[in-house]
Amino acid sequence: MLFSIFGDVFFRAGSETVYWLNTGTGEIAKVSETMAEFQDLLGSEKSAEWFLPALVEKLHAAGKVPASGQCYTYAVLPVFAEGKFEEWNFNPVPVREHFSVTAKVLKEIADLPNGARVRLSVVE
Repeated sequence: MLFSIFGDVFFRAGSETVYWLNTGTGEIAKVSETMAEFQDLLGSEKSAEWFLPALVEKLHAAGKVPASGQCYTYAVLPVFAEGKFEEWNFNPVPVREHFSVTAKVLKEIADLPNGARVRLSVVE
């Protein structure tokens, strides 16, 4: 239904219920029972939590403006203690790259307990 500039997805699963896939943590949360309720929430303070307009403004001011087909992705996912919602931690990338990289990392760590130490290696 809706895709955020941070690569998060709002979707319906078989009914009117709307869910939020937070791609920074891999969590799925129910946000509303109906489309009408979701549309009301889009006009509320809740939308600032989902879309982070103040951070987007800072990213734009820093020259980090996504092109068509791009979204922001994390240098360090917020599922890690070091992953902060600050300008240094975001870069515009193609949407496909965002989903591919975040999905791979989140899949690799899915079964680890909270607080586990992780070492990531990037292979190109």
